Amino acid sequence: MFGFLKKDSPLKPEVYDETRVRTHFDSTHRQSLSTLELARLTLSDTMQRNGIPKDWIRVECFEVAHRPGLKETHMQLFIERWSEQLLHYSAALQQQFVAGLNHFEPGVDHSSFVISWRFAADCAMPSALIPEGIAWHVSAHRSD
Repeated sequence: MFGFLKKDSPLKPEVYDETRVRTHFDSTHRQSLSTLELARLTLSDTMQRNGIPKDWIRVECFEVAHRPGLKETHMQLFIERWSEQLLHYSAALQQQFVAGLNHFEPGVDHSSFVISWRFAADCAMPSALIPEGIAWHVSAHRSD
């Protein structure tokens, strides 16, 4: 009877898979939303599907005009809460976020959007300094 109160287990799709995702937001409602509102809804949906607490990341949007008629959209994912897991999966989260934007706004080329990450000063990161003499390791999965 009160199935809507049950918390669904988070889905962890590799890419945005609309057959596995149920959302309250439909692309037909897009016409009345600003870029920032769309980004916030899409990020919220992406985080909810992956079980990420809603207060860990927020999005900010702005446009940069390079010359008349040529604007570049910037979306900044602002990390409010430190998490090693979040950093480990940040590239996958970004891909899912862009896939969500593509789903909700199919007529826009979101691949040209500039997406960056920023950390809150009080996000509780474990160290503000890089230790001297640290050895950096390259992942074996990368092929050049």
